[in-house]
Order: sequence, then C-alpha cells, then structure tokens
Amino acid sequence: MSADRRANWKWILLGVACLMPAVLFAAHPLLTLFEQNQTELPLSVIWSPLAVTIAAAAVLYGLLMLAFRDWAKAGTLTALAVVAFFYYDTFKSDISGWHLSLGWVLVLWLGLCAVAAILVARTHRSLATLILALGVAAAVMTIVPAARIASYQHRHPAVEASDPRLWASPLPPPADPAGKRPDIYVLIPDDYARADVLRRYFHYDDSAFRNRLKARGFAISPAVRSPYSDSESNIAAELNMGYLNGLGRVLGKTSEDVRPLKTVMEDSRASRLAKALGYRYIHQDSDEVTFAGGNPDISSVATPDSFPSLWLRKSVLRVFGGPVGFNDEAQYERFRKSVRKSYSRLEAASSQPSPKFVVFHTLIPHDPYIFGAEGESVTFPSISDEVIHSRIALPYYLHQLQWLQGQLIGMVDSIRARSKRPPVIVIVSDEGYESGDKVFGEEAMKHIRVKGMLALAIPGAKRAGTPQPPVTVNTLRYVFNRVVGTRYSMLPAASYAEGDYPYQWDEKLHVR
Repeated sequence: MSADRRANWKWILLGVACLMPAVLFAAHPLLTLFEQNQTELPLSVIWSPLAVTIAAAAVLYGLLMLAFRDWAKAGTLTALAVVAFFYYDTFKSDISGWHLSLGWVLVLWLGLCAVAAILVARTHRSLATLILALGVAAAVMTIVPAARIASYQHRHPAVEASDPRLWASPLPPPADPAGKRPDIYVLIPDDYARADVLRRYFHYDDSAFRNRLKARGFAISPAVRSPYSDSESNIAAELNMGYLNGLGRVLGKTSEDVRPLKTVMEDSRASRLAKALGYRYIHQDSDEVTFAGGNPDISSVATPDSFPSLWLRKSVLRVFGGPVGFNDEAQYERFRKSVRKSYSRLEAASSQPSPKFVVFHTLIPHDPYIFGAEGESVTFPSISDEVIHSRIALPYYLHQLQWLQGQLIGMVDSIRARSKRPPVIVIVSDEGYESGDKVFGEEAMKHIRVKGMLALAIPGAKRAGTPQPPVTVNTLRYVFNRVVGTRYSMLPAASYAEGDYPYQWDEKLHVR
C-alpha cells in the first residue's frame, strides 16, 4: 500500500474513531429502552431509529469538522449535541427533587449543555484525551444493554403459527374448496364491553346501537365472553381458532416472552386458511397491536406507545408540541389522525378485488381517551395507569365507545355499499372493559374483563346465529363452517383470569 493510501486510511479511521462516542451515546438510550421491552418487541424495531440517529450524527459531525478543522473537537461537540438531545429525561429524573417546572428543567439542561459546548469550541488545547474518555464511557454504557439483548435473542428463538406444537388440533380445509366465496370482514374493537356490563357498571343502555345492527341483519350474542384477560392473547386465540395452551407448553408457563402472540396474530391460522381457499388477505390496524414488527400502514410515531414514540418522548422533544413535538397533546393529535385514516383505509379496502378476508383492529374504545361522543378531541387528565383504571376514566371510556358505535355503523354501510356481493361481517371485541380492581372490586373486574361483544352478519346462511358455546375462540370456526363448508367442532367454553405470567392460566372463571 502506498504512503498516500496509508495516510488516507489513517485520516478515515481517525474520523470514524472521533465520531464513535456520539454514535454510542445515541445508541445507549435506544438499546436501554429496547432491553426494558424486549419481551414484547422484535429486534427489527431498533434498526430504523438507530440508522436515523447515526446518519444525523454523521451529518452534524461533518458540518462541525468543516467549521473547526479538528477531528476531536468536532467529535466532542457532536457527542455533546447527542447528549443534549437524548439525555434530557435522564437529567429531569436526576433533579426531580428540585420541583422545577418542565420549562425551567429544559432551560437549565440546555444551558448546561450550551456552556459545555462553548468551552469545547473555544479551547485551543488538544481534545484527544477527552474524546478517548468519552468513547470509553459510551462504549461501557452501550455494551451492557447490547450484550443482554444479544443473550435474550439467542435464548428465545421465534415461534411461528405453523408450528404444530401450538395447537391441539389441525384446521383442515373444506372437502370441496371450490365455489364462489363472499368477502369476510373481521372488525375487532378493543375493550368493547358487553351490553350487561354497560348497563350495570356504566348505567348505559346500548340497545339503540344493537338495534341498528339487528336492522342490518346482525345476530348479537348476549352472553359472549373471551378466553383470556388481555388483548393480545384474545386476538391471537380468535384469529387462530384455538386456545393458547400450546404457547405455555412450548415457551414455558413462566415465560414472559409475548412476541409469539404478535407473530400468530400477524400470520394466523385463519389467514393461512383463507389464502389457501383463494382469498386475498388484508390486514389493517389503527395501532400496532396486531403486528409483530410495526404497522406498515401508519407512521412509526403515530401511536403514543410505539417504540419510536417512547424513545423520542425521553428526548428534548418531550417538552414540545406540534408536528415534531412529543408532549401528550402532540402525540394524541397524531393518534387521532391515524385512527381516522385507518377507518378510511378500511373503506378503501372494500373496493379491492374479491374474494378477500379482511382483519381490522382498532384500539378504540380502549385508552388513550382522545375522542368525545361526537368525535371531538378530548384530553384525559393523566397518563398514569392508576388514573386510567380509576373511576375518573369511566365517562371518557363511555364517550369514546359512543363515538365508535357511529363509526362501526358507518363502516358496515360503506363496506356493503362498495361490495358487489353481500359480505360476511364479524364485529368481535378482544375483551371487555379493563378496570382497576378498586373500581368495581377485584372479583368483578376479572369477570368484566372477559365480557366483550360479538355481532355476526352472514348473508344467505340458514338460521344464522352466533356460535355456541359463546366464546370468541369459536367465532371464526363458526363463520368458516357457515361460509366455506369446513366442519370444525366448537370448542368448550373457558375463560381465565390473568396470572403472574402471560401463559399462566390457573384460575378458571365461572362466567355467566
């Protein structure tokens, strides 16, 4: 290698080395947040935000290098900028005892960072030792969560819906797979409470809504219940037409790895069966609940609890509102727009070629409570789980549910108006209302959680009703039997209270 090429490589390596502290400081909060939530998230969610941060740091580093003509100074200032942006929440937590307003915390934080940046910019001393120390510190901070993530990923391999160990029995296709198929829509509102729960605990009679559905040919189950007490497990059971005991056997009853629930929601046995029968499969969501690695139809920061949203809420953007801010109202406004757009996408899907099997989940009426009864913007007074699951939330939930009722009627009418042939429409909630145990009492709470909603419209089916036993795990078994000629037996009804671990269902509920 020539002397010139060796010199070029020397400068390149020096430049990269001086950039590394900033890159590692940027990676640390990202990896730490992922490590705290890795039982729920696929590893893929960290790559995009990590790539964006590295690119932004590299651009800033290049600009500072042009300004100062000093690798170490440019690297130190870039690292300071990264720390100023991403470590605001850490600083705020450290001085929480000072009882300062958010505005003053931000001023103090940015002031300290600005002073440090000015001192670095004006110094004439070599910063080689400082940039080396910053690199070592950042590496130590980043290696620890990275190692833990790598270890967890190695010890918890992926599980697929096609794994025969997960299900008690296979789901064979019908004996005669030929014939014209109607479109099938499965609409899943989150935490929609059963009619008797609304009457008793919310003093609300939803008979007007149910009558509107009945007038449109829907059969409504008055005693439907879900098998589990959390959304992900129930949707996974509904879409796979089976109880989830196999996950407990494969993963272990004390496993906290709920990623397989997302996997079997996104790629379910119902969707596989439909595709094998010639259906076009359309999967939509107003949130990210039913997707394993992020919803491709919405912005990654559209929902308040998405991984990128939680990450950026720890930055200085947490203080600001507007399109690029991440305070509560900015997040809720983004989510309102996302919810409305998702409903429009569902309407648009009805114009796609038939036959199609459409699964649509909406987080509404589940919190965050962002809509009033007429669809107006509202803001819930707190983001803490304790307040969200208190009596304060009851009217907010009810108003959001009332708004959703109008949206569901509109969806049904729009789907039918756009369909060349009368479609099958299923409205099935994942579970009932999620309350705190202090609101209605612990025992009542357990039963309320599994009392949801089920309404079926199956045009052309003789004596169309609802599945018996009325447990949501039987819903699509019943639909496929009526629509495509399968002969799936109905599973016995069982509902379980939430255990200490996701797959620990030891307490069987006697639900009426």
